[in-house]
Amino acid sequence: MTHRPVRVAVFTDNDFAKVNGVTTTLSALLRYAPSGVRPRVYTHSDIAADEPEYLALGAPGIGIPFYREMKVYLPRFRRLCAEARRDGIELIHLTTPGPVGFAALHAAQELRVPLIGSYHTNLGTYLRMLSGSRRLERWLRSYMRWLYARCERVFVPSEATGAMLVDDGIDPARIGLWVRGVDAETFSPRHRSPDLRAAWKLDGGALALAYVGRVSREKGLAMLPDVERRLCAAGVEHRWVIVGDGPYRQELERRLDNAVFLGTLLHPDVARPLASADVFVFPSCTDTAGNVVLEAQACGLPVLVSDRGGPRENLRPDESGLVCRGGRVEDLADAIVGLASNPARRRAMAGAARGYALSRRWERSLAPLYDAYLNLAVRRHAGGVAPPRANRAAAMPPS
Repeated sequence: MTHRPVRVAVFTDNDFAKVNGVTTTLSALLRYAPSGVRPRVYTHSDIAADEPEYLALGAPGIGIPFYREMKVYLPRFRRLCAEARRDGIELIHLTTPGPVGFAALHAAQELRVPLIGSYHTNLGTYLRMLSGSRRLERWLRSYMRWLYARCERVFVPSEATGAMLVDDGIDPARIGLWVRGVDAETFSPRHRSPDLRAAWKLDGGALALAYVGRVSREKGLAMLPDVERRLCAAGVEHRWVIVGDGPYRQELERRLDNAVFLGTLLHPDVARPLASADVFVFPSCTDTAGNVVLEAQACGLPVLVSDRGGPRENLRPDESGLVCRGGRVEDLADAIVGLASNPARRRAMAGAARGYALSRRWERSLAPLYDAYLNLAVRRHAGGVAPPRANRAAAMPPS
């Protein structure tokens, strides 16, 4: 007897025109889906798209307060539900807590199908760091707790994130670990380019120190100018290479006047500057995973990360990278100086980084999520999974 694939609607506020960890992860979710699972992404965008694996409905978009470069869209609830019903959706996966994430809860109630969630971004802390308001942070965390509590399962990218959700009141029995993976063919040392290094004016033993990601204060980038001064005082020849964009870019360009700023690149195009660098520096204390930490290692780079958040779970400490005390300029600078003064150790760590990345392929990392899809679908058909509560108390988040 042949069973048709389980049809899953993946709701996200991140349309695929955005380049970030969420879209990287969702692209992999679509790419590596087994024959028994048929996921489709549902989102909103300035540009509508209707493809077998990706639906983006055109909708009014507004800039996010404190981060106008990013937009969220007012969800079209009826159209989303109609599309999900037409597609025969059996399970809804909520991946972001924004307007489209809230629409996922509505659709699950309307279609009477199970809802699962995945937690990708520490939005409460981001909001506090960008706005300076702890009250806004508390409100957002309360809303997210309310929303994710309505999910049958909540997947997190790191044990640190899971502990944070438990502290916020999410039932630990509902939390599952879904670690991130890496495409080790796209991200590879073979993309190293002497021509690109020459364009960066790296002479002799000068190091290229790479950062890839959002150029925003919550990423810990305000440390870099102070790290720069310590490196210069120690006589370390280097140049920063910054890939990405965001609200802190203009100030960082002013304070790191000898850095190379490449702006936002298409995801596969990030491999060339990464592989052409020597050390990857990721000072964020707020990231839940840090996909790019794995991508840098796949390119053969030793990685430097904070001891706060999820990225520290994505390397082999003292083998493929170093874990520094979060927010400590002197620790980060000393780590770079140590690697600069010991080329043999740097080469050994580069080889270990590539080896570690090869053990973290997407096919393996996605298996727990696909298993959850299949198990929940089986339980639903057997009558063991109720849809999210649709009573009046659950209709709106707490004020």
